[in-house]
Amino acid sequence: TYYHQRKYYTTMILAKNIVLAFIGASLVARQTNAECSSLESITCVPTSTAPTLDGDVSDWSSIESFESSLVGAMTGSEYPHGNLKVQCVYDAEKVYFLFEVPGPYRFDTEDNHLCAAMSTMMKMGPDAQLYNMGGCPLAATSCAADPTDCEDYKVDIGGHWELSTTEQGVAYGVNDGTGDDAVANKDDEYSTSPFCRSDDDDANAANEWEGAWLHTAADTNTTDGSYIFEMSRTLSTASSESDAQLMGGKATDFGFGYWDPFENEVSGWSDAGHYVTGCQTNWISLRLVDDSGEVTEDAPVEEAPVEETPAEDTPTPAAGSGATFVGASASVVAAGILAYVL
Repeated sequence: TYYHQRKYYTTMILAKNIVLAFIGASLVARQTNAECSSLESITCVPTSTAPTLDGDVSDWSSIESFESSLVGAMTGSEYPHGNLKVQCVYDAEKVYFLFEVPGPYRFDTEDNHLCAAMSTMMKMGPDAQLYNMGGCPLAATSCAADPTDCEDYKVDIGGHWELSTTEQGVAYGVNDGTGDDAVANKDDEYSTSPFCRSDDDDANAANEWEGAWLHTAADTNTTDGSYIFEMSRTLSTASSESDAQLMGGKATDFGFGYWDPFENEVSGWSDAGHYVTGCQTNWISLRLVDDSGEVTEDAPVEEAPVEETPAEDTPTPAAGSGATFVGASASVVAAGILAYVL
């Protein structure tokens, strides 16, 4: 009928416009990515005095700071409030991080999306990519039928912290048996793609991350200040299946993600709206130097190719709880929207 023909053509035009819009966004992201300068390495030095996890940065005054740009994982757009600062030390048992992210304060005890969130990522499998949380091609829309097919793409997602159940300046500890942190929602996870992410869940699983956070201008009601995330993790863990194993004299490929609570004034952050280091695709070499300032086992920093995913119906990134560290490519999102429209 005329009505159905008209509705069909109207729908097709709308779908075409949506696809063109996402293609344009993808091109802008690639252009921004091409202009981005990625931090190559972070030097983590040995210490005999471990910092206290309380959000007070005075423990770190003598430690070298490294700055990295943050760009949208999907868009490639620059984080508007400035660069991430990272400091790192380690002792015989643990590695310690200080992450400082500039930006205005927001907090809500009922909604994680109205609080800041963060996560680290470390390479485990030899083919694992920063982009798309490992980037296993067999897990492009869901976990692979045989999980071992994606072992070479596995990444360790640690200290994945959503803050609504926590308080500033309080140290939150480890837990056994699972990567899920039921108290502070500071989860220890692994993934092979945005659609295949889980809390650590093998026989030796645990959550070895500790942390405290605060905002430097939480009481001033201004747009100034920075979020401070002071974190630690044991160098080695009982599970090599879900955790990257760290040691002095070794380098590990590393990345960081941040969810801005002001991404949307009403709803806060979204999974796909977060910011990442490495200009979307590049690992940073986390170098735990020995007493002579060297690493004996290096992790070369390579730019991972951005692979296009076939345009099929795309489910919502799931597995694990809360924010997804690195969203799917623009073509995947466009395919999902196109399928919904049609």
